[in-house]
Amino acid sequence: MIDKDKIQVSQLRVGMYICKLDRPWLDTPFPFQGFYLRTSHEINEVKSFCEFVYIDCDKGSEPYKESEISKPSPLLVKQSKNKSSHVNETDLKEVTIQIGKYEKQTKPFKKEINNAKALFSDLAHSVEQISFNIRVGKRIDVSKTKLLTRSVVKSVISNPNTMIWLSRLKDKGDYTYNHSLRSSVLATVFGRYLGLSEDELISLASGVLLADIGKTKIKRSLLNSKEKLSSSDKILVRSHVELGVEMLATEHDIDHSTLVIVETHHERFNGSGYPYGLVGTEIPFFGQIAGLVDVFDAITNKKSYGKHLTPAQAMDWLHSQKDKLFSGKLIEDFVQAIGLYPPGTIVELTDDSIGLVVSHNPEKRLRPEVFLLKDNKNENIDSSKTIDLSKRAFLSKIDRPMVKKALLPESLNLTGTKLSQAIQNNSKVRKALFG
Repeated sequence: MIDKDKIQVSQLRVGMYICKLDRPWLDTPFPFQGFYLRTSHEINEVKSFCEFVYIDCDKGSEPYKESEISKPSPLLVKQSKNKSSHVNETDLKEVTIQIGKYEKQTKPFKKEINNAKALFSDLAHSVEQISFNIRVGKRIDVSKTKLLTRSVVKSVISNPNTMIWLSRLKDKGDYTYNHSLRSSVLATVFGRYLGLSEDELISLASGVLLADIGKTKIKRSLLNSKEKLSSSDKILVRSHVELGVEMLATEHDIDHSTLVIVETHHERFNGSGYPYGLVGTEIPFFGQIAGLVDVFDAITNKKSYGKHLTPAQAMDWLHSQKDKLFSGKLIEDFVQAIGLYPPGTIVELTDDSIGLVVSHNPEKRLRPEVFLLKDNKNENIDSSKTIDLSKRAFLSKIDRPMVKKALLPESLNLTGTKLSQAIQNNSKVRKALFG
């Protein structure tokens, strides 16, 4: 048997153990102590980096023989069956919806924000650590993440606005990384509105948080590419679903519901999704929620490529996708849960002043609670108070202004630290929000 054989990447097969590359390990996302090839997508990833590699035949499979090359791979055979690996009949049972189960909020924004800020920071660090461990070939440990998710759920139950605010305003710069955090928070707030149980909220939040974990196995240059992806690149990017499921399925402390969410969050109601093309109620309810929040966050946040929309514009677009990409009922419930102007949205009011939404008003969508940033003369406002637009000023008989439209932060040059500086709020809240 040949040991440590040099082969062309065209000869790679599942089951091989790669012990050396044709380039430095640090130039790639692969673990530098060596690794097994587990899927055809991992083979494609190696091919995207290398022309040849060295394999250890004592640890893994030998190269293909000529007689084996024409055989279809097990992956293609599995996909052609158009059936999920992890979804079972129990996952497709109707979920009990209890809208109104939770009070509007049990803690005011300012009392919950410090607790939420600490939880959000810890959760962000935990996800970052998981991603790092995957990249260097270490074992995935999600136990701490699950504990933190439980605390995040409790915070969202107390006040659903604080976590959305934090997720929209505290941005470390890496789109994929922040996308997972924001989507998880959106899913939790949505689930709270639907009246899911606390355990269900934890399962939903955890699954959405890890939904894109497979992207840690794909080159960042490809994920952040500003160019239109080729067909082969699209296949590689889409492989993050299978990669994520396979990585998580080997861990003993991963819940079944997490695997289901990871596997189905890119399925679409009309069957146009991937990897299986599931249709309608073939997609588990949590998978449908995960897909909806994933898309909403993607189209409302700035990436390295493409345009993005204000939340109100995104809601209009979602309405056009009723019973197409997503269930029409799910979209209606989502709009009610999140609002046209979610916390963290910059809005222009009917008196031409500019505000930042703190919490949306489900009964009066155009009258949320806001921080006023600029008056109608475009002058900064030095104020430490939030204003509820649904209530008149003390002793006044005149209604406060309403929201005219949402604004993208860059349209006012209010991004990052500039947005922080524009919020003239008391020091405790400012420190809690922006560190």
